[in-house]
Amino acid sequence: MKKKIIFSLLTIIFSVCMIFLIFFGLNYQSTSQGTGAIRIITDMDDNQIEVPADPRRIACMHAVSSEKIVILGKGDRLVLSMKPSPWMIKLFPEVKNSRIVDAPFTGNIERMLNLKVDLVLYSPYPGEAEKYKAAGIKTACGFSPHKRPRSIEEYSDNFKRQIIFFGELLGPDEKVKAEKYCKYFDEKTNKIRLITSKISKNKRPAVYYGGRSGGMLLSQGKASVMHWDTEIAGGNFLTQSMDNNFTEVNLEQIFAWDPDIILISGWCGSTDVVTHNPNWASLRAVRNGKVYLIPQGVFAWDFASGESPLLMIYLAKIFHPELFKNWNITDEMKKFYAEIYGKKISDSDAERILNHLPPM
Repeated sequence: MKKKIIFSLLTIIFSVCMIFLIFFGLNYQSTSQGTGAIRIITDMDDNQIEVPADPRRIACMHAVSSEKIVILGKGDRLVLSMKPSPWMIKLFPEVKNSRIVDAPFTGNIERMLNLKVDLVLYSPYPGEAEKYKAAGIKTACGFSPHKRPRSIEEYSDNFKRQIIFFGELLGPDEKVKAEKYCKYFDEKTNKIRLITSKISKNKRPAVYYGGRSGGMLLSQGKASVMHWDTEIAGGNFLTQSMDNNFTEVNLEQIFAWDPDIILISGWCGSTDVVTHNPNWASLRAVRNGKVYLIPQGVFAWDFASGESPLLMIYLAKIFHPELFKNWNITDEMKKFYAEIYGKKISDSDAERILNHLPPM
């Protein structure tokens, strides 16, 4: 009788252990890397998509997507990305381990398979997603030029939605960081707009922005990032008359506008492309010394960078120096990088970023 009781107890203990091991094994399988576990989320092109539950080897065919992954603290998961800026390398040295995506940025499938990429972030060029899916690689649209916001309010919501999307994609800790970022974004844009929303159109400077891909006739158009950042900062964005995310103008049109201020993309190296060009010399902005090279920090500030709130402050001080004279951009940069990116910069670092200079 005693042996039967002992045998029964051992059987129960064995059964409980097996149940525990089965449960633990299944739970581990559903969450561990390489098991094929997936989640369903909505990407930035409003598609319901399947993504890895815990993406570990990410390829970015869209530059701002890699920047979002880096600033949320997962740059070590990038196996393919656009060439990082010197400041990104300094502040987030883990990006040095990522291989560089070469033009035309449409993805080398064989290379991705060799690198065991488990997620591709792309911008929706025709056929792009289908190509990756055919190779069995999960995809997500990180930015859609077809979903351009048509008001400042829509722009703010869309910008924050993109940050939240990447937070949800990467994990719960990153989602918390994304939410903190959005709170900062709202705080700064609302504070700027409290001042600039009262400025009448005829008191706003006429602003021409060029330098995309290095060409001063290449700009952004209506409902683009630079359109809304300029409007929030209190400027009149001249190429909003062209309803394209990216657009091209001619010199005759620029002379007809005769802008008060010329902004040059952070992708350019200096203002010389305008200030040392005799074809531009008679323009009002050039004559008055109102030509500015947009900073490039972790990313070029004029391309949906996470540093966009800093760009708005930077522009507001250029457009309306008297109204924003008490706003210290250096202090704001130090606070932003420390509190939002978790990276400490010095006064000297901030000045070098503002002057488009690399780290010392």
